[in-house]
Amino acid sequence: MDVRQSVLLGTGEGTLYTDILERLSEKSGKETVLFRSMCEDEYNSIVQNNNQFIPYDWAMEKKWFAICYEHAQQWGDRFYPDNQYKIIEITVLEESLKYMFYLQSLDNIGAAYAADTVLLNKIVRRLRLV
Repeated sequence: MDVRQSVLLGTGEGTLYTDILERLSEKSGKETVLFRSMCEDEYNSIVQNNNQFIPYDWAMEKKWFAICYEHAQQWGDRFYPDNQYKIIEITVLEESLKYMFYLQSLDNIGAAYAADTVLLNKIVRRLRLV
C-alpha cells in the first residue's frame, strides 16, 4: 500500500468533514491546547458571538494556532509591534488535529495548525483568554 494513502493530511476546511465532526463533537478522549494571537477586535468578535469564530472581511480564510504559548507570543510581537494583541487558548480533542492543516514551521517560529471557522466552531471545546 502507498504510504501517502494511509496518512490523512488535514485541509482545515470544516465542510469536508461534516459527518465526522458531528460524531467527534460528542466523543471523549485526550485533549490538547493551541494558542492564537489576535487583535482586540477579533477577540471581541469571538466573545460577542458566544465564543464562536465569525468570518469577516479582509481576514484570512483560516485561523492559525501555535502549539505553545511562547510561539503565539512571538507571532503577536511580530504582527502587532505596538503590543496591542490578545492571546487565546483553545482546547480540542487531540484527534481533531488531524483535520486541521499543519505546518512544521510557520514564519520560522514554530509548528502551527490552521482551520477555517466552520471547523473551529465544531472542534473547540473550551476557549479562554491567557
